[in-house]
Amino acid sequence: MKRILFGLVFALSVGLNAQWKGTTTNDDQRTMMVQRHMEKYKKNDQSQLKNLMSKDATINMNGVDLSGGVDALAEGERMHHKLFRNIKFEVGANITSKYENGQIWTHVWAWWSGDGIKTKKSSKIPVHIACKWKGMKANQAYMMYDPTALNNEIAANN
Repeated sequence: MKRILFGLVFALSVGLNAQWKGTTTNDDQRTMMVQRHMEKYKKNDQSQLKNLMSKDATINMNGVDLSGGVDALAEGERMHHKLFRNIKFEVGANITSKYENGQIWTHVWAWWSGDGIKTKKSSKIPVHIACKWKGMKANQAYMMYDPTALNNEIAANN
């Protein structure tokens, strides 16, 4: 019985893992679209978002869906520049993977840094962004980061 159960679990895990095989690149059009947005973000320019994401894209920040979607994301990015100076976004990796299950994802690992205007505190935090594509527009985006510096700067401004 144990051997049968082990065999089933093994077969299931191999089957589940097989769907995530694929090819990865760092110089395709999707990766470059994300890169262009990150460059523009540092300059407080959200114009690339309309090219990057579908209007009804789901945006999730640290496990919470952002109501307002892409427009709310753009407003949040503008808010960063009202709260911080010297914003930098240093990319460690920006890659797009096309998987055997048909899904296409771009992943970014980066360091965000900025100087709080009110608190005068410098912050540097790791960021992970994952965008799932439908055609040539991202229809889902997940952003993970430590919000402490942002929350402290918002509190100092209230």
